[in-house]
Amino acid sequence: MAGWGLAAIADTAALLASELVTNACRASAGRSNVIAMRLTCTDTDVVMEVWDANRTAPVRREPGDDAEGGRGLLLVDTLSARWAFYRPRSGGKVVWCSLPLAVPDGVAEEEAEPLPHRPASSGPAQPIEVFTDLLVLRRVADGLRALDWDLPPGEDARP
Repeated sequence: MAGWGLAAIADTAALLASELVTNACRASAGRSNVIAMRLTCTDTDVVMEVWDANRTAPVRREPGDDAEGGRGLLLVDTLSARWAFYRPRSGGKVVWCSLPLAVPDGVAEEEAEPLPHRPASSGPAQPIEVFTDLLVLRRVADGLRALDWDLPPGEDARP
């Protein structure tokens, strides 16, 4: 986070990462000894994704005042802009959340340097054909998500 100039949100990001990784470790227990985490910084937020081997949907609980656990997703829901999960084709699930960017420490908003981004295409924009077959779109989305998660050799992600 400091390398991206985002020290202002580093503590919150660390807490969110800790909660997501702890949940992934618990969810993968007995299924796999592998979890994976990816951080992505966009122009507007930091996205955290954590993969585990369990396909079961995460459940946000409302723990009692005396409960010693069960607050992980409540914290994620409270501190992040949004969170959800998806099931990649490779198996398991990915729980993700996004944390809005703050202006870096000690820099006035007007002086903040924009994050690097890919330049726009120099060619003319091509018309976009609207495609509404939800089954095909879902398969494409699952395929794209599965491309990102390279598990170590010999690890089976499927429960």
